[in-house]
Amino acid sequence: MSPTAPATSSRPPPSSGAGLDVRSETDIVTLSLISHTNAGKTTLARTLLRSDIGEVRDAPHVTLFNESYTLLNDAGSVLRLWDTPGFGDSARLLKRLKRERNPVLWFLSQTWDRITDKPLWCSQQALKNVREEADVVLYLVNAAEPPDAATYIDSEMEILSWVSKPVVVLLNQTGQPQAPEVEAGEIEAWRTHLTKYKLVREVLTLDAFARCWVQEDKLMASLAPLMEGSRIATFQHIKKAWHQRNLDTFRSSARLLSEQLTAALMDGVEVRAETLLERIGWQREELNREYNEARQKLASQLADRVEQTTNKLIEAHGLSGAAEKELSQVARDHFHLPQGVNESIWGVLGSFAGGAMGGLIADLKLGGLTFGGGALIGGLTAGVGAYALIRSYNLVRGNDHRLRWSREHFREQVKLALLAYLAVSHYGRGRGEWKESSQPQHWNDITESVLDAHADAIDLLWKNGVQKETAPEMLFRQSRHLVNDCLTMLLQRLYPELGDEVFA
Repeated sequence: MSPTAPATSSRPPPSSGAGLDVRSETDIVTLSLISHTNAGKTTLARTLLRSDIGEVRDAPHVTLFNESYTLLNDAGSVLRLWDTPGFGDSARLLKRLKRERNPVLWFLSQTWDRITDKPLWCSQQALKNVREEADVVLYLVNAAEPPDAATYIDSEMEILSWVSKPVVVLLNQTGQPQAPEVEAGEIEAWRTHLTKYKLVREVLTLDAFARCWVQEDKLMASLAPLMEGSRIATFQHIKKAWHQRNLDTFRSSARLLSEQLTAALMDGVEVRAETLLERIGWQREELNREYNEARQKLASQLADRVEQTTNKLIEAHGLSGAAEKELSQVARDHFHLPQGVNESIWGVLGSFAGGAMGGLIADLKLGGLTFGGGALIGGLTAGVGAYALIRSYNLVRGNDHRLRWSREHFREQVKLALLAYLAVSHYGRGRGEWKESSQPQHWNDITESVLDAHADAIDLLWKNGVQKETAPEMLFRQSRHLVNDCLTMLLQRLYPELGDEVFA
């Protein structure tokens, strides 16, 4: 038997609190975020809100009161999120609920507990919020521990069953993004463990530190069947608006990366024609110097552009961070010199490569001098011709006789663009400012498979830019088509359950 609710409600009128602009209560869908204490509720709320709300500390009951936030407000249809204190000693709370069924005693016990027993009082506040406010409960669990180790779940699920609200379980604190088969196995383990709780309608991964927008869309899809009455139509509008916002960010990201790649194809440096002796590999010291200068100029331009694009990606995803400062320092102080760059500085870009510091990253770390051929200035043997000399710098001579990036180098640039997108799009706002972090190896492996699948399209784009000198507008359209296709396949391979309709 459920305890009787108090006479007063914590639900504010439509015109008050939390900055809500709504027409009526029927236009509001409310989610209550709850968990065992210190499981990361406020951190996840920050990620979903794309805003630094609340206080985050490694301590129990940092959140003392139920706090309401607007996740989305589109044409008066509002998605509201309550961040609750969470459950502390859930076993004692369960005993209290079974004993105190009188509303007066319920209220008095809360007042007294606030003074004498804060954990129990906070737990009561969380339960009151679920009972009075929630259309659906989002229940977080610490996925870093196995399901059978979470001994508090039994009592907390029994408590939640008393309020008769549907529950969606979210796996939080999962660590780095995992390979699809690993994540699927983890979800299945938790689903199996929670099967006995009929109130649990779905189990999903949504980490506050490493989530992707397609996982948010999956959450919205899981919530839709749980709505009742007037909430059904309201939530359909919310679901569509949420997806459109994420899709707009995805398309904006594809545009930014396309601009970066198009500019790289158009980059070129004028060099003089070779003399006969230089063509056969003799008296090439001056030519070597000119090629070196051309390579340094192209590398510097590329570094600046990667910096700018990365920062625009960060901004587009509602993040902030120090990437611009760090990358700018690299571009200004190191790219013009044939020397190594400090590993810590290169963490920002190196993290994109999933720990495989090869390809373009290794190249730029050494000032843009060693890619492909591994030959430093002065390291070329006598008799190497001009063509081989160009290739050792990973350059080719375009039809306009300017030095351009080779097709191999351009492929690495496409790879870097895709990995940069993953690094930014998975970064949860709950982590704070965007910063360097190591990335999972399976990102690198899956990205390579996507590049292989689009090898012909990448090659054609390079030919159109370097050999045929296609008009910039046409080149950008081709680049954007390629980037969109690559990003779509990349996300579908990382999240196999996705359909094409997600990107429509």
